[in-house]
Amino acid sequence: MAPPRTRWRFLENPLFHAALLAATFVTTTLAGGAAFSTGGGPLLGGRFADGLAFSVPLLLILGIHELGHYAMCRRYGIAATLPYFIPSPFLNLIGTFGAVIRIKEPIRRKRQLLDVGAAGPLAGFFTAIPFLLYGVARPKPSTTPLGEGTVLFDYPLLVRWAQRWVHVGPYTSATVHEHPTFMAAWFGLLVTCLNLLPIGQLDGGHVLRAAVGRRQPIASGIALALCIVAGVTHSAVWLVLPVAIVVVAGLAHPPVEDDDQPLDFARTLVALLCVAVFLVCFSLTPIRIV
Repeated sequence: MAPPRTRWRFLENPLFHAALLAATFVTTTLAGGAAFSTGGGPLLGGRFADGLAFSVPLLLILGIHELGHYAMCRRYGIAATLPYFIPSPFLNLIGTFGAVIRIKEPIRRKRQLLDVGAAGPLAGFFTAIPFLLYGVARPKPSTTPLGEGTVLFDYPLLVRWAQRWVHVGPYTSATVHEHPTFMAAWFGLLVTCLNLLPIGQLDGGHVLRAAVGRRQPIASGIALALCIVAGVTHSAVWLVLPVAIVVVAGLAHPPVEDDDQPLDFARTLVALLCVAVFLVCFSLTPIRIV
């Protein structure tokens, strides 16, 4: 019998990563075409190309997010895998469970922890902005009355700003059919926000541990309690991922060697930028069904 390391080596083969990316491209294109395009994609009698305006920007946002982490790991000589894209067999809404990389060794210094943790969400966030500006300017007015089971999307602060920047009147998900590229950026902002939750080993948990050191479990406990309240009273979006992370990896982030040393000024600014990005991407009830 092959030793475990040899048996599972194919999981780190670039061809395996490429196969997952190709499968996720197909599932997101099918799902995006059905949910957000006017043609409906193959699932609703349209063309495969109908979903490309959704899948291509979404995969770029998710991929550049993970490559941000990967690039920082490479910079510091930290062993990490290429991104794993996760296709969803449930072709509703977006057709993917996101993307991840696996960091294969502990991160030992605060500056490395903050840089690795912040690089992903910040890279994904800035990648989403041009797609957001393009898509937000191209809504189609909806004259169809809202029926039972209609899915509506609440817009975070950044979307409202974008509507002003591109000089379109303020609109909501209830009054228009959003452009597929807008919806790709919208989901990108939601993913960024979820990853920046300051809990456990989420990206926000990395940033929080680097910023506050040994006080991280207390701060994360408060954040988790707020997520549970928001999940119960408003949207399960804020409940599922934080609880899953805590169940799998625990509330406390692993310590680093210089836990008691303060962050330098530049990285303190990066941590504050992560807080600002979280706030402009946040919506208390991002998805609701009427």
